[in-house]
Amino acid sequence: MAVQNKVGIAFPANSERSVNSSEKATLEVRTKGGFPYIEKLTFYLPENLDIDQVLQNSPPQFNHCRDKFVYILSLIYSIPSRKKKDIEEYTGYTPISSSILGSTIKDYRKYIDYLIQQNIIEEDRSYIPDTKCRGFRFAEPYGTVLKPVEITYWKLIKNITYLRKNYDQGSTNELSHLKQWFKDLDVDLKGAKKYLKRKFKEECRNPDIEFPELRYNSRLLPIQKLSEKEHPLFFVDKTAGRLHTYITQLKTELRRYLKWKDKILCSIDISNSQPYLLQSFLDKETYDKCNNKERLETIETQSDTIMLGVLIESISQEEDIILFKSIVSSGQFYEEFGRLLKENGEFIDVPESKMRETVKDITFSTLFSKNSAIRYRNSIKIFERTFPNVYKVIKKIKENKHNVLAIALQNLEAELVLHKTCKKISEERPDVPIFTLHDSIVTTEENIEYVQSALHSVMKENISVEPNFKVERWE
Repeated sequence: MAVQNKVGIAFPANSERSVNSSEKATLEVRTKGGFPYIEKLTFYLPENLDIDQVLQNSPPQFNHCRDKFVYILSLIYSIPSRKKKDIEEYTGYTPISSSILGSTIKDYRKYIDYLIQQNIIEEDRSYIPDTKCRGFRFAEPYGTVLKPVEITYWKLIKNITYLRKNYDQGSTNELSHLKQWFKDLDVDLKGAKKYLKRKFKEECRNPDIEFPELRYNSRLLPIQKLSEKEHPLFFVDKTAGRLHTYITQLKTELRRYLKWKDKILCSIDISNSQPYLLQSFLDKETYDKCNNKERLETIETQSDTIMLGVLIESISQEEDIILFKSIVSSGQFYEEFGRLLKENGEFIDVPESKMRETVKDITFSTLFSKNSAIRYRNSIKIFERTFPNVYKVIKKIKENKHNVLAIALQNLEAELVLHKTCKKISEERPDVPIFTLHDSIVTTEENIEYVQSALHSVMKENISVEPNFKVERWE
């Protein structure tokens, strides 16, 4: 039985804001089993699929829950919507991890087999254990636009919302003050749909683009969910500590359909954020200040942080380290690196319009690929020739697990943006609306200068290098 419990929004200690009796009433949240109770969640299924009618016509021969069918089916379009890259590189089937699905629905396989038998979904069985998940797609008749379908089964809602495998409840609660701004977010859903339908028609005419209906539906889902305000996606992952919301899933071109209390929103991005944050591993004093030793040991217990510290101390004044920092501090890392490469006879045939993209690929390949990739990727060899001591540090960090550096940089970014800058803003100016997009903070036009100043202060204090920013108006 649900009980009443008051869960207050945490206001900073130095805030003069007080909560009156009427506000206290609105802050009352019913809890069940220690979790804030959610009466229903909305998911999206093909508009010509009536799951209730299917279950009535062909009752499953096992104890089942209708809402579990809805949730499993919704994943086919919602999983690609979580990462814009997944939509662009879609291969026809949505990979669904059995371990993650099993942690939410223990007997999920019975549900999937039933849906296959009913010719609602199809399965790609060419999976590779521990490498490639099984993939699923809707059968031909159901490749349509989506409609909302509600679920109300509390145990499933709790599993989806609070008990997900990668959900860091402590950090999510710590950042709960950022959730308040979503309620006044204005969403021009009509305008967004008009844009997406136009895009859908263009992609249908393009023979090089497959699965235009998936692109349409997966792009629509985040902004559709933002417009509902039913239960906004808001959680910190355990992997790197990043905050995930429907804004982080949104296609870039759809940002202009968001406003806050009818005010234009603007994002303040850290220029070339990954190379900028990498500087915390190229200077021993900064390395210690950012607690990167502990950060790496938490991510990978076998990390040889002692020898890494010795390496960092020995190379911090080398010419290529100084050059790397100089290029990063310009705020034009990819452009300056590209110019340097051309001066050294590399990529002289690449047009200027493609050079930034080429250099970014070189940098990201070096930062995030396995160390063994240098044998067959010329781009990594080019980075090593240009910045040999920077590469030594990168290689050392990744010697046991290649994703350690990526996770460490994302975790440092989350600490500086979410837990330091956003906390600073919320304490100093609790009236300033803020949203986050990983390495950037989003606010209204009149608050750009203040938010940028707060972000600059935190970055300069921790990385010891002046950051550069790019401000983008969402209009």
